[in-house]
Amino acid sequence: MTQYQQQLIDYLPPVMRNFLEGSPKDELLKKVDATLLVFDQHVVHIESGQSNEFQETAGDLDPNRLAIACKLLLAEQQKERSVLLLFPPDEFVATRQVMPGIGKDNLVSAMKLQSENLLPTFTDSVALAVNPESADGGVEHVALWITNERLTQLFDAFERQDIFLVAIKPRVLNIEDSSTDCFVDEDRNSITAVNVIDGVISNWWHVNKLDFEDESYVQQWQQQVVENNTLRKFECASSEAYLSASNNYRNQAYTFFPSGALSARRRVERGRKLLIGAAVIVILLLLSVIPFVGQSIERTSLIASLEAQRDLSSGARQDQLVVINFENEWGPINDFPVQQIRASMFTLQSVLSPDRLSSLEISEGLFRIQGISQDPQALLERLEQNPMFAEVTFARATNNNRYYIDLILSTVNFEAYMVRYFPDE
Repeated sequence: MTQYQQQLIDYLPPVMRNFLEGSPKDELLKKVDATLLVFDQHVVHIESGQSNEFQETAGDLDPNRLAIACKLLLAEQQKERSVLLLFPPDEFVATRQVMPGIGKDNLVSAMKLQSENLLPTFTDSVALAVNPESADGGVEHVALWITNERLTQLFDAFERQDIFLVAIKPRVLNIEDSSTDCFVDEDRNSITAVNVIDGVISNWWHVNKLDFEDESYVQQWQQQVVENNTLRKFECASSEAYLSASNNYRNQAYTFFPSGALSARRRVERGRKLLIGAAVIVILLLLSVIPFVGQSIERTSLIASLEAQRDLSSGARQDQLVVINFENEWGPINDFPVQQIRASMFTLQSVLSPDRLSSLEISEGLFRIQGISQDPQALLERLEQNPMFAEVTFARATNNNRYYIDLILSTVNFEAYMVRYFPDE
């Protein structure tokens, strides 16, 4: 998976993101069998305590020299080469952002969208690490960032040395001490203090030692960290201090995974799923064959039973055919709509009274009436209100008091009768 694909997945809703990723990060951390700590010019194997020195170049730490030193150290230990790398804090950038109303399910995506505003000087794409649980503690969140280019450089350098770089993590966040909520990391270049509460970074203070030449930096550091009695501090000024306190399962939310490691894990997972799917298909095919034998026997028995039932019911079917033929032959007569002329005439007379009726036509439930009325509109409304009549309309415009009204009997349905018995007419 490319860096751009990973960024696209980070913007998706949590449910879709978990479905697409398949939780490869947890599986990757389970593969870690060697934890390497980078401190000044030394790389230390946490599990054994052995170390190896490498020569740093001016500026940033050189991934190639670091990878060579790690290879020599792991070769001595004869360990499998799946590595968690504990990196100096100055390799990461910490930001504090207020994001009210953002829940933990959407925190990562929301901060990703704000990356250009939070880190305007970064032109490369960046990777983010933040604990979503910080959304439960308030609206202010501390996040760590590192460029994807840096992660790729480290992964490729280790891969050239036949080492699988699983993940990278700030070394100061790999310490476990229940009596401490502030971890102070100090090396020859910088000093970092991290205030962690319930696995969530509350404060991240980082100062380059060159900045201590400015008295204002010194005073600020003294007030926030050294003289702050509310912080229970754990100080790590050497690699030895990390050996006894490191815990790879501590603060996993602040772990960075190179895209190459995630892609490798997904390839393995995809292959495993294909094998499982193939095995399931084979098993299902074998199981699906078994019912066919029983179904074949049952089908033969049911066919024989059906033939016997047909023989027994042949007389009833013949009688049924006679009834159906009778209904088909006499149905047009028996079901012919009865217009109930007598009842409809009496009803019409009661509605028209005292108005005069001059002409009346009846055809297939349709009444056409003409006459004289003092109020034709009122007459029309009386006819509409009578339940025996429907679709009452003026057939022609009224002329003075003369009316022309069409209506149909609601008790008969010649149209349905014609559709049923004479559909072609």
